[in-house]
Amino acid sequence: MDASAVLTLDRIRRDLREFARLAEAPYDPAAVDPALEALTELWTTSVLGVRTTTHPVPQRRVNVRLMNSGVGVDPVTMLREAGLLEFIGHPMEQLLTGIPAAVPVLFGVDVGVAHGVEKIWMMFPGMIAVDRVLGFTGIPESARAHAAHLNRYGSDIAIMALDFASRTMNLYSRVFAPGLITAADITTILAELDFVAATDGELALLGNTFNVYRTFSWTSPHMQRICFPVRHQATTFPKHVDPVLDRFVSGAPYAGSGPRGFTFYTAYGPDDRYYKVQAEYTSTQNVVFPAGAIPRIT
Repeated sequence: MDASAVLTLDRIRRDLREFARLAEAPYDPAAVDPALEALTELWTTSVLGVRTTTHPVPQRRVNVRLMNSGVGVDPVTMLREAGLLEFIGHPMEQLLTGIPAAVPVLFGVDVGVAHGVEKIWMMFPGMIAVDRVLGFTGIPESARAHAAHLNRYGSDIAIMALDFASRTMNLYSRVFAPGLITAADITTILAELDFVAATDGELALLGNTFNVYRTFSWTSPHMQRICFPVRHQATTFPKHVDPVLDRFVSGAPYAGSGPRGFTFYTAYGPDDRYYKVQAEYTSTQNVVFPAGAIPRIT
């Protein structure tokens, strides 16, 4: 975070309410406040982003994402001690303990403003080869079944996210140079997965996709979802795609200083697609990206 910015929990709470209003999404202080308080120091010293989706209003949610919490920082233990993250014997828990014991990890946390702690992130500063990631105890078999796909499109894993709300896992590829993943690649990927096809308009928007991430579960042999993100300035963001994207980008509070980015995501599954937006809430000027590769703002 920009050291010159003064960020307090009161300001975060106020701004998260505004993000929820812009998205027409619920906000529940009883759900979000305990997580903010348990990680007080991290919220005010880490990099924060806020995201929502184009899901219909009854299903739409807003969450705040804490990243780059620092070497040696362990929000998992903090949340467990606060009673906000429960271990019940799920394989995700083996990944959360086994991977940090084997490789360097920077943690992150997603907190839903209506539901509390949702997701724990592990970012790998040096990245990890796909085959090594798939070898960790607790990895869903559905991910191992897609080893060829993961190696073909990305080869290294930069981030793993474990979703305690939906019991799913995301694997994020390394950061790509602009244009490395082409429209033809995206078309081929979706066809290989038997997912809905991208429209010509979507393919035009995804020309600067900076990585690919996939969602797997422990209860299905199939990939659940694949997502293609593109980082923008507010002036270039495709706000025309959906009114909620327009409101969110145009009105998003910002607690940082200097340039600010917004990430546009297109997510595909076997039956549908939707869009997501992440607004950088604090400055990413000093962010540590895996292998030092910074996604370019278009």
